Amino acid sequence: MAARPQELRLELHCLDRRCGTLLPRGAEICDECGGTALGQIGHNAAVLFGEAGDRPIGFGLAATRPNVIGRASRELDIDLARCPGSESVHRRHAEITAHEGTWSVAHLGRNPLVVSRPAGTVVVQPGTTCELRSGDWLQVGRIRLHFIVGRGARAER
Repeated sequence: MAARPQELRLELHCLDRRCGTLLPRGAEICDECGGTALGQIGHNAAVLFGEAGDRPIGFGLAATRPNVIGRASRELDIDLARCPGSESVHRRHAEITAHEGTWSVAHLGRNPLVVSRPAGTVVVQPGTTCELRSGDWLQVGRIRLHFIVGRGARAER
């Protein structure tokens, strides 16, 4: 009898703003950073998914306040310092906000921010904003993040 590949549902994520490691249901501790603050990935208004080396990561986004993305700064909501290519990310690179159900990204850095979607690519220049749609890909420096809106956002691996 052939072995079937097992589906691993990654339903939890580490709430440490520097980690975000996606974890299977039932995890009690983050095996990446040792943190014990874990949350349901589907309980966020929106989520950014990506990879840190060989580990999937997910960061919940709040609809009630700005979500600042960058590298190695205490004032961030999402710190990408552990991701390969993070040297290309500014300390305060972008800010994602929601207003009346519409999400947008503001570019806070110097180098262009790129939003990719099926209809094409949008280059967001420093100091400008761009509307985000569920399923968009953000290129923050050399790091790609997948933007998903809504309850039930989940990652499967």
